[in-house]
Formats: sequence, C-alpha cells, structure tokens
Amino acid sequence: MGDSTDPAPRITDLSSIEPENFKFRNTQFLRADGHHYDNPHDESFLEQRKEIWRVRNGDLERVLEEFPTDRPLPEQCALWIHALVGKHFFPDGNHRTAIVTLRKLLRDNGIEPGEWSTERVKRVRAESHDVRREIPPIHLDRLYETDELYRVWLQFFGEVLPEEYR
Repeated sequence: MGDSTDPAPRITDLSSIEPENFKFRNTQFLRADGHHYDNPHDESFLEQRKEIWRVRNGDLERVLEEFPTDRPLPEQCALWIHALVGKHFFPDGNHRTAIVTLRKLLRDNGIEPGEWSTERVKRVRAESHDVRREIPPIHLDRLYETDELYRVWLQFFGEVLPEEYR
C-alpha cells in the first residue's frame, strides 16, 4: 500500500494476479447463466472458450508488468480499466473482467473498494462502450494512455472510491 513516507494508498503489489486469472474470470462470465455473453458469430461454447484461452499470456503479462504503481489510486483504477477494456482482449465481458480483477487487486493491497452502485456501473460501462467505439484501437504499447476512455473511468472512480482514497 505505498511506501512508509507516502500515506496515500496505491496498488503496488500485483502478484496475486497472473494471466490465467484474466482468462478464468472471463470464462466464468461465458459460463454464467444469469449474464449475457455476446456471441455475434454464433460460436459454440467450446469455440468461444478457445477464443478466450487463445489470448497470449505475454500480452496479459504486459498489463501487469507495465501497471503504473506510482500513480494516485483513482488514476490507477482508471488506467487498469483502460488497459483491459481498451485493448479488448476477449470476445465479450472485458468490462466485467476488468472490474472483478481490479476489485481483487484493491483488496489484495489492503484497500477496501467500497460499494459501487450496479446502476452507476451500468451507466459508466455504456458510456465506456460508446467512447471506445470512437477512439483509435488501443495497442499493447498504449495500454496506460490517458485518453477519453481513461477520463470516463477517472470520473467514475473519483465518485465511487471511498473519500479517503480520492
């Protein structure tokens, strides 16, 4: 949770997440009966699962290795979502995967994320989808760029994170 001279909480330890964790979480969304998983090409479950697990571990490892551990927490959160949603590693469920893994990282770093209204998350996800369609594709060398997609999520985290973390 940051060094002893800087009391501001930050995500500094990403060791609890490995590339397979992203794939596992996304596969859980594919399996979930209560949540829609987009299937525009009418692929079988096994074909969709293969597509999830075909994502290169090295690409997901970059998300972890290049994560900016020195930025303020709201920026870190917005950048995490930007990286996973912007790059769009999976056929669907990228927002859900990003949020679930972020909440895990927060807890694993001793940061209680607080409650995030489902309705508020749905609204920012819809806005994020719209913005993502309007910006150039995010490539691996721009995972942590501060663009309009980042700003959408920065505003969200400025509103939903507990006050002591903003």
